[in-house]
Amino acid sequence: MNGRDILSARGTGGQKNKTAFLKDNAAMIALLAAVLLLIVFFAPQFFRIQNITNVARQASTTGIIAIGMTFVIITGGIDLSVGGVLAVAGIVFSVLTKSGYGLWAAVLCAVLLGAAVGIINGFGSIFWGIQPFIMTLATSSVTGGLALLLCDGIPVEFTTVESPVIDFFGNGNVGPVPGPFVLFAVLAVLSALVLRYVPFGRYVYSVGSSFEGARLAGVRTTRIIMIAYIICGICAALAGIVTACRLYVGHPVAGSTAALDSIAAIVIGGTSLSGGKGSVIGTVVGVLLMTAVANLLNLTGVPTYIQQIVKGIIIILAILLSTKGLKQRMKEAWRGL
Repeated sequence: MNGRDILSARGTGGQKNKTAFLKDNAAMIALLAAVLLLIVFFAPQFFRIQNITNVARQASTTGIIAIGMTFVIITGGIDLSVGGVLAVAGIVFSVLTKSGYGLWAAVLCAVLLGAAVGIINGFGSIFWGIQPFIMTLATSSVTGGLALLLCDGIPVEFTTVESPVIDFFGNGNVGPVPGPFVLFAVLAVLSALVLRYVPFGRYVYSVGSSFEGARLAGVRTTRIIMIAYIICGICAALAGIVTACRLYVGHPVAGSTAALDSIAAIVIGGTSLSGGKGSVIGTVVGVLLMTAVANLLNLTGVPTYIQQIVKGIIIILAILLSTKGLKQRMKEAWRGL
């Protein structure tokens, strides 16, 4: 692949036609169809307006994180610190709000904290050469511990604070659409436009497709990866603020499953963990699909621990269905036994 090809790379949503898009996302479409059929037969109450509104609200937090994570994974990285960032950002926002600081000052501090973690993750991965998995696992531990330290392990309530902004992003609505889902939708649209039409988006795909090739083609690879991690950190912080607003509580362990849930949704949405391929549209569908499955299991009375098993099976199936040359790989592996 030459420099021109690399700079023009756009992943699944680039120059491909609708037929190619459907082919590339066959696994996601098949899973979505299967879930819809299960819902129709076993939980028709799913389609009630109140339940759909709840599903949209539940999807928002994971969705906001997944949007930022999509940028990182397309570059070939990963960020396991999003859960810790969600928790510590929620704690910072709650503490400052409860202490009487201005709402927007609290939001700004929480977002800057998320951006700072993103910078640290990017710096460690790029300049120190630490594998992103290890680097972000370490910062996940640091941010999780910091969240506990800031509140002495006790959730921070700010129920006495009145603000239309907190009400909107917590439990507000625009018509039947939940406020947090509005934020998720806005971020998704902006991110999709950036990845498709802005040069930065093309560079994100090019770095994930071939880091060395992108560097030789003149792409500022360090800058692109750093910005991707910053975006991810900011999105995780926004998710922490939304979570705190919804509960009127900053909880130090609020993001315990955030990384797994967001990565699962991204993988189901067709984004490759090896980088260079993916789309925000796929991520959004993956988030909604995972949330719909969880809601279906709740409506049918399936225990929580069974839900975890089902979630893992769905992730494996999504990866297997989207893996090219799977039969050949299995034959080669069998011969090697």
